[in-house]
Amino acid sequence: MKKYVLFLMATFALLGGLKAQNVEVEGKVESTDVQVGKPFTLDLSLKVPYGWFVEWNDFATDTLSEQLDIIKRSEVERTADADSNVIVKQQLTLMTFDTGQVQVPPVGLTYARSFDDPDRLKAYTDPINLYSTTMTVDTTMAYKPIVEPIDAPVKFKEVFPWILGALLLVILVIGIWYWRKHRKPKVDVDGNIVRGPVIPPYDKAVGDLKKLREEKIWQSGKVKEYFSSLTDIAREYIEGQFGVNAIEMTTDDILEEVKPLHFPKETFDKLKDTMEIADLVKFAKYSASTLESDTALNSMTDFVNESHAQYMQRKAEEEARLAEMKKLKQEEPTGKEDVKDV
Repeated sequence: MKKYVLFLMATFALLGGLKAQNVEVEGKVESTDVQVGKPFTLDLSLKVPYGWFVEWNDFATDTLSEQLDIIKRSEVERTADADSNVIVKQQLTLMTFDTGQVQVPPVGLTYARSFDDPDRLKAYTDPINLYSTTMTVDTTMAYKPIVEPIDAPVKFKEVFPWILGALLLVILVIGIWYWRKHRKPKVDVDGNIVRGPVIPPYDKAVGDLKKLREEKIWQSGKVKEYFSSLTDIAREYIEGQFGVNAIEMTTDDILEEVKPLHFPKETFDKLKDTMEIADLVKFAKYSASTLESDTALNSMTDFVNESHAQYMQRKAEEEARLAEMKKLKQEEPTGKEDVKDV
């Protein structure tokens, strides 16, 4: 008899412990009647004893099933009831585009007796059968005209960025105009406006020839490119130094325009020979030797130096002549002085 009583007490204690450790899972909707394309909610909840661990489904995909799309997920809430059970809840907003019978499938929620317990358990909600219909259209009603789009009032916060952008643009334009109008132009010693840093033609030609010599591209087989660069330097120098439109001219035209400058024959021949061999390389597929390439560079360098020296000499002579004429003009007696002397 005593053993029987102890057995009943143990049984009741076990049943009470099991009841205290019940796990309850639930999934419910407000109505089983839904409409195509109209959202409805599914409320999920899982109740476990205090101290147990819930590994909540994050519903990472956008679908709950082939018939149901997840369009919104609420925050996961955790509360406790009077018996110290932990209740975890979340609301899913669903939508279907199928008509007829639609089923919310069982949703599995994972839990364990503790966080460190490797034995993960899963509780499933009951499937929910829904009936999906389209919007009801009353065909007995008369057709109504299509309503045109309604113009919503424009709010200030919507147009403010545009107003601010236009204002900044106007300020920028006015600032640029004011700066350009009131800036002081740079002038040289002769009073001429300096438009920008201009390298004298002679200095630029000498620098370009020096760079071409250092690159030695003719030694790597780029003979045509080398002679093109060499003649381009010559054309720019002649046009900038002497005012001849050499960049747009052929070799023959350049030589004809340079003749009136009356360079010494040796200086003129250095330009002529270099330009002619360059034309053979560029247009007649002539293969210049290394010696010819090096000689061409030396000849062009000599032409630039000699022609510039002659140009500067003539300029100095012209300036001296003008100064002398000005001096003589200032020393000429005026008409009044002539009458007085008489």
